[in-house]
Amino acid sequence: MAAVTSKTFTEGDVEVSEAIDFCRFYPTSMAAFDELKTVSYQPKGVVLVIPPWNFPLAIPVGGTVAALAGGNTVLLKPATVALPVAWEFAQCFWDAGVPKDALQVVCPAERQSLNWLSAHQSVKHIILTGGTDTAFRLLENAPRTPLSAETGGKNAMILTVNGDQDRAILNVVSSAFSNAGQKCSACSLLLVERSTYEDEIFQSKLRDAVLSLRTGGVWDPMNYVGPMIDHKNEKLQYAIDHLEPGESWLVAPEFIDKEGYILKPCVKWGVKPGSYTFRNELFAPLLSVVCIDSLEQGIEYANSSEYGLTAGLQSLNKAERELWKNKIEAGNLYINRGITGAIVRRQPFGGMKRSAFGGGIKAGGPNYVASFLRFKNATAYDIKDVEANYRQAWNNVFSKEEDVSHIYGEENTFRYLPLNSMALRIADADELNDVLLVMLAANQTKTKLTVSLSDKHHQLEVIKAKVATFDGMKLRLESEEDFINTMSTYERVRACSESLSDAVYQKAAELGLCIIDSIPLAEGRIELLHYLKEQSISFEYHRYGSIFEENKCCG
Repeated sequence: MAAVTSKTFTEGDVEVSEAIDFCRFYPTSMAAFDELKTVSYQPKGVVLVIPPWNFPLAIPVGGTVAALAGGNTVLLKPATVALPVAWEFAQCFWDAGVPKDALQVVCPAERQSLNWLSAHQSVKHIILTGGTDTAFRLLENAPRTPLSAETGGKNAMILTVNGDQDRAILNVVSSAFSNAGQKCSACSLLLVERSTYEDEIFQSKLRDAVLSLRTGGVWDPMNYVGPMIDHKNEKLQYAIDHLEPGESWLVAPEFIDKEGYILKPCVKWGVKPGSYTFRNELFAPLLSVVCIDSLEQGIEYANSSEYGLTAGLQSLNKAERELWKNKIEAGNLYINRGITGAIVRRQPFGGMKRSAFGGGIKAGGPNYVASFLRFKNATAYDIKDVEANYRQAWNNVFSKEEDVSHIYGEENTFRYLPLNSMALRIADADELNDVLLVMLAANQTKTKLTVSLSDKHHQLEVIKAKVATFDGMKLRLESEEDFINTMSTYERVRACSESLSDAVYQKAAELGLCIIDSIPLAEGRIELLHYLKEQSISFEYHRYGSIFEENKCCG
């Protein structure tokens, strides 16, 4: 990893540990689905795994193991620069007994071959970690193939006047500059409340902390910041060359090599919402500092981004923490700690908005392997029994915010949130029972559902009557063309089968919208997943020797 992707040994060591965690966790997570008696499952088939270069071991291992754990076969297409790492770990898998028929490595030099491969009818699911543009290209190329993608981030950490300044500086520096800022989870925006922002002592401490980071080649283990993978980062160069009104350098950028691979950590001060540096993911050791007048304004600024991957808050005030936790739009939330370094199962990883494509199920979490399985009802069911099953799944699993790690000094909870807006598009041939299951699931999860169908459906009157029995559920009688024109208003689309037209899938691909088209299930432990999004929250309450839960709330 150090030789081919310029990863420091410290970062590489952590990545090896994460890869091992994936190998241990995903197979054991299958047990929860083996125990379900109302459904059966089978593997989807061929899963195409497309990992990035910045985590050349952990992420491809994670995708590969998740697919293999469900009995699928894997085509691994690593980033070209990271091929040597992928080949080495694939060799380990083969040596351990994984058949080469089950795991193959392909690395075409040109995009055309990948386009052909990703659109091939044998590929039943695609796992991507990479750029948002890449996710859209894959969707456009194969709109009916399910895509689980973790993409970009423009991640913000907020520091209020109630935050511990010294601890906050430590957290932001590690989050912004580890791996030379080349993490999708990296902190690239620091939003600071005005009195702290204008405090010269705070500015001096932040400057000193950044300047203290040793920068250089990866072969010196004392270097904290290593080289970037690319010396032709046009977005970074533009951000360096252009200071917009009000902007200045708290720590000026400096390349220490002629080629421009090694950039010392730098801090741009006075960045404003809407500016180039505020909006664009730079993937480099450049931190932007923004002045805010209140926590509420900071949340508004952070949520204005099209991304929603990680987010951080530095505050010792309980009311501020609760407000931020319930208003911020991101998949992984971190309080009074850094916002990178998610650990398998402890902090399942994945974003919201343009940071994630697919069904909202997080990597390293309890449900991830289910994404690569095809479930079906194993027994006949009665609607009343389904209601009871859904209610039990909701009460036992999905309504709870739980900490499964139980670490002194750090609370790591995992919760499910309802979707803001979801559509059920009913095809003329769909069965009434399938439609009812979707309505029941949406109602149980408190997801706002719009039921869309043509006025020619053979069960129209029954469906209209059923919709009227659920509070907040809407009915739209519309043609498929009219439905396509409204798809941008939904967060996700549910279908009862794969019978929707290609035009619907093509529009979904254009919007980056996920269509769940598997047969609705009477088992709530699986079906309810489609109406929810997952969120991880990590709260470090250990401070000055206080490691017990009763001491975690200050202010």
